[in-house]
Amino acid sequence: AGFFGRWVDTLIMRLVDIFYCIPTYPILIIMGALFDALKMDPYVRLVWMMVALGVLGWAGIARLVRGQILSLREQEFMIAQEATGMRSSRRIFRHLVPNVMPQLIVNATMSLGSIIITEATLSFLGLGVKHPLATWGNMINSVTGSSESMLKYTYIWIPVGLLICLTVVAFNFVGDGLRDAFDPKMKQ
Repeated sequence: AGFFGRWVDTLIMRLVDIFYCIPTYPILIIMGALFDALKMDPYVRLVWMMVALGVLGWAGIARLVRGQILSLREQEFMIAQEATGMRSSRRIFRHLVPNVMPQLIVNATMSLGSIIITEATLSFLGLGVKHPLATWGNMINSVTGSSESMLKYTYIWIPVGLLICLTVVAFNFVGDGLRDAFDPKMKQ
């Protein structure tokens, strides 16, 4: 969209705007309730939840890539490649994709934290991944679901909560490190 512009860019960006208008959590909650009503297999349910998270989350990545492509398209090396008569597909895969990949990798690692929290939240509410598959949300749900174990062992959910927090922070640190490695100018 960013490379070719015109109606392709307009069409894809309007589609991105439509996806931005879709409320993610209510859709995921409705899907979880629907999967409960259909008594769906836990493995199939997991696949559908991952697909839903991917479909509902692509708009931000599309906007990031478009912005990078618009910026790179006007650079001197791209204008020189166009002047030499290089085909569009070759310019895209030879120059644009390698220059956009670092930002995509950083964005992916930073997004993993929110995906982990979303999945844990849905599983805690009983709308995400179900038993026999183990998730951190299921573990917290099984502990808090039994009032007897919560009264006797109030500390039992703390390790799971700490692991969720540590994993999210670790992915954010990996994203920061990758951003610093790919773009040393931003390091301060």
